[in-house]
Amino acid sequence: MSHWQQLKNKALELTYRTADQHVRLAVTGLAGAGKTAFITAIINKLINASPEHASQLPLFTVCLEHRLLETKRVLQPDLQLASFAYDAALAQLTGEQAQWPASTTNISELRLAIKYRPKQGFRGRLLNGASATLLLDIVDYPGEWLLDLPMLEQDYQQWCRTIWATATNLNRSPFYDEFKASVMALQPAADASDELLAAIANHYQRLLQDMVQQQGFYLAQPGRMLLPGDLAGAPILSFFPLLPEQLTAADAFGRNSIYQILEHRYQEYVAKVVQPFYHDYFAGFDRQLVLVDCFTALNRGKAQFDDMTKALNAITQSFRFGRRSLLRRLFAPKIDRLLFAASKVDQITRDQQGNVLALLNAILAPGRNFADSAGCAVETMAVSAIRATKPGMVRDSEYGEQEVVVGNRLSDRQPVTLYPGQVPRQLPDAAFWQQQGFRFCDFAPPQLQPGQTFEHIRLDYLLNFLLGDKLQ
Repeated sequence: MSHWQQLKNKALELTYRTADQHVRLAVTGLAGAGKTAFITAIINKLINASPEHASQLPLFTVCLEHRLLETKRVLQPDLQLASFAYDAALAQLTGEQAQWPASTTNISELRLAIKYRPKQGFRGRLLNGASATLLLDIVDYPGEWLLDLPMLEQDYQQWCRTIWATATNLNRSPFYDEFKASVMALQPAADASDELLAAIANHYQRLLQDMVQQQGFYLAQPGRMLLPGDLAGAPILSFFPLLPEQLTAADAFGRNSIYQILEHRYQEYVAKVVQPFYHDYFAGFDRQLVLVDCFTALNRGKAQFDDMTKALNAITQSFRFGRRSLLRRLFAPKIDRLLFAASKVDQITRDQQGNVLALLNAILAPGRNFADSAGCAVETMAVSAIRATKPGMVRDSEYGEQEVVVGNRLSDRQPVTLYPGQVPRQLPDAAFWQQQGFRFCDFAPPQLQPGQTFEHIRLDYLLNFLLGDKLQ
């Protein structure tokens, strides 16, 4: 082998190590954002994308330029993570009666190998016309876990005060009075018992689950109480917030007191559950996609919408931002692209899709400014990975021609023609909440015919932001 060939081979090896040939894309979302279906659609589109089907993703540059050659699933690298259930989700979406797949309950992963032809440039010249492969790891995790990250910077007393500061929301649940009464009956200085703490923790868990699943709120800590998994029944989840007035003179309480045991379990939860997620997974992501369902929050009311706004801005504070130098790429990867996507925009009229994007920008303004200043590319989009409706027009006696959406209602599969209303471009004012003029409907997934593929709205634009620079 010639000296020149040896140098070329070494350069090629260095290129694959440092030239963005591997991306870890994390995908999460707040409750009801449709994350599992969204990820399934992304995988399906990439697998089926080829030079012959480039028109399905016209704004994805590598498709537009006919440089995407093949995408296939390969063995995932992390043997301790569950595999993302792509086949099961796709079967539900394409079955005889299409169903939206179940929500995420744990962290999972799937790896794709994207084979493409590089553009002419350093990489193109180095590969001398040969194809290149980008390894894409898609990591799916519950948004509830992300909302736990602020606990890393709070001690137990700070956390208690934070939780009780939301009492005006908590008392909307029928489980609030029972939980509060059980906490008020405690003497924090008294000796703790596992049975007593477990019983009150169960009250708190029911309260949190009702707040998210029935009352439509988003901020719930600890997140693992919503999705305990293998921690169900473990003492590490048997903690809850004491009332602020019960925290005085805490230093004088004995080692086995209720206060000290609750504080210890909180600290253990942060150290053994929250921190490992951050260090083992979150801190290693390259790109992050956060899905947001703005419409359900608008439907539910001001308190729920404000809670969603607070949750989204808390999320932006949890990311490690910054552009990645060569050394950081090798030793300390950081998230350098963050995308907040308003999902399900097929379920509003086309003239309102710009409004929802403006609304999402208004919601995220404080956290987005922080991210931009730290060197992380932040983008917002209004998208739909699986289009469940068709646009239509109807004639109204008062307003004339009116744009509508047409689809099948999820609850009974009956056809429905709907004008959902106007989406506010800014944070809603008092008049909006008094009128409650927005009427969002859950639609069933489309029933595909043989040979059909999912239609989408701007999924190609989303892929170009998240992956386009890696496929040059």
